[in-house]
Amino acid sequence: MAASSSSSSHHYHFLFFYLLLVFAVSTATAASCSAADRAALLEFRSTLSDPYIGVFSSWTGSDCCSQWYGVSCDPSTGRVADLILRGESEDPIIARAGRSGLMTGRISPAICRLNSLSSLIISDWKQISGPIPPCITTLTSLRILDLVGNRLSGPLPADIGKFSHLTLLNVADNQISGSIPKSLTQITGLMHLNLGNNLLTGSIPSNFGNLKMLSRALLGRNQISGVIPSSISYMNRLADLDLSENQISGSIPASFGSMPVLSSLYLDSNSLTGGIPAEVLGSKGLGILNLSRNGLEGSIPDAFTSKSYFTAMDLSYNKLTGDVPKTLLTAAFVGHLDLSHNHLCGRIPTGSPFDHLEAASFSNNDCLCGWPLQTCK
Repeated sequence: MAASSSSSSHHYHFLFFYLLLVFAVSTATAASCSAADRAALLEFRSTLSDPYIGVFSSWTGSDCCSQWYGVSCDPSTGRVADLILRGESEDPIIARAGRSGLMTGRISPAICRLNSLSSLIISDWKQISGPIPPCITTLTSLRILDLVGNRLSGPLPADIGKFSHLTLLNVADNQISGSIPKSLTQITGLMHLNLGNNLLTGSIPSNFGNLKMLSRALLGRNQISGVIPSSISYMNRLADLDLSENQISGSIPASFGSMPVLSSLYLDSNSLTGGIPAEVLGSKGLGILNLSRNGLEGSIPDAFTSKSYFTAMDLSYNKLTGDVPKTLLTAAFVGHLDLSHNHLCGRIPTGSPFDHLEAASFSNNDCLCGWPLQTCK
């Protein structure tokens, strides 16, 4: 009887594992690559040429979800969820080639048929040109769009605000022109924005501050004009703001000094005028401040405290007058300081941080004296 019971138990165990195997096989079959997605991927590939790395050499066979380089799918649906092609990475395929990637061609509108995409990364291929396909905004499930380091041209899609789930948008280091679309400020979940080193013109949308989740806004090295929107001051999660090397005019908002987590502020090489707000220099969290190469006037506010901690502060090439602020002596730390090419005058304070600075930090002013410059008469 015991033997019979044991045999029956083994039978049920076998049956259970058999059914489990059948279920797994049927699930895997159901979740194999969508034929429509495979066709879209092959059309996308047909407009690109990769002569050195061979990233597309694995794009063979019917199942694009298995072993196709850079492609990953949702296992439950078989739809392509991520397309990640990086020309510069630690990936073995790049390492084996012994060089960074170079790809020519265009991004085909066929990419827009992959309407379950969550991540689209086509970065650092240097020579991919042509426009960003306007239909890309139909990919409403996108969370990451990273097209950095190519030669893409033309405008950003006007209806870019349709990306309601986007958290990262990076199109830096391309040749994108036109203005920043007003609808961009509708992507309220955006955390990282990099539009740097393009040919963007026009002004920053006045309601840019609607991007409340943004921690990095990098818009430097463009041809952006107009004033700095005061709404930026209400972005309580913004840690890094780069508006450098543009054509921005007007004054620096004093309210930048009360932004709770702002740690780096790059406003250099613009056409800013007016004074430096004391609130900005007295900010407790700001660690990098670059206001160089503008038309800033007036004296440098004596607003530093024992909580001031600047790894770098550059106020050079302005029209600043008066003396070097003595409260800098009370700062917790000042690493790099550049006050050169202004109209400063008077005795340079003695003590830290001035005892470790070089003469270049103070050169080309009207009448500064004392270490590290010539002694005062």
